[in-house]
Amino acid sequence: MHVLLVLLVPGCSPLAAQTNATPPPSIGAVVREMPRDLWRFISWDTGIVLGIGGGAAAIGHVWDDDLAGEIETNVRLNNAMEPGHTYGAFSVQALLGVGLYTGGWLAKEGRLATTGADIMRAQLLSQAYVQAIKYTVQRERPDGSNSVSFPSGHSASAFATASVLQRHYGWKVGVPAALAAGYVATARVHDNKHYLSDVIFGAAMGIAAQRTVTLHAGRYGMVLTPVAGGGRAGVLAVIRPR
Repeated sequence: MHVLLVLLVPGCSPLAAQTNATPPPSIGAVVREMPRDLWRFISWDTGIVLGIGGGAAAIGHVWDDDLAGEIETNVRLNNAMEPGHTYGAFSVQALLGVGLYTGGWLAKEGRLATTGADIMRAQLLSQAYVQAIKYTVQRERPDGSNSVSFPSGHSASAFATASVLQRHYGWKVGVPAALAAGYVATARVHDNKHYLSDVIFGAAMGIAAQRTVTLHAGRYGMVLTPVAGGGRAGVLAVIRPR
């Protein structure tokens, strides 16, 4: 029995300028960014990330059939891999983003709220394109259950979240999150739901979605702050760079 750990580690530095003193973005500001993300995804940066992911997937494709053929039933290992299917599901990952955003918003922790908002956006963006590719490519799963194998939606969701966490909190959070994402991808291959190339390209889709949300997009536009002093009053408009 060969157990394969699939791990793609996003290479980007944390958002050092962002602190808990940053005001949490409003839900309206977050929602307004979501349609724009669909257009921002189409960029040279995304092309580079997906080009690397596509190349890695092409190499992995060489072992697709051999690996699928070597999958054996192992109850103990099946039980160990089972949580990966739940953790990697889009609904779970999206709810994680909602939870972080809500907790940060209620506690007035801007960094936490922005992280949750970015996870929500990255989840929706990655799945929009993943599902479009799935129904266009129509690749049959290794177990023959349907024809939406490529790319892996679970891997895209898990790596989107992991790379957002790394972007905001650095490697101390990013490495465990990436290992968890690798575990999800491994579980999908182990249970014969995906080929190796499916999960590799799915991971690249998740990372590309994160980069679209945190690098190309604005940090939720303009913040208005009332100011007063010296017998004068006004409003300070802080426009965050896009």
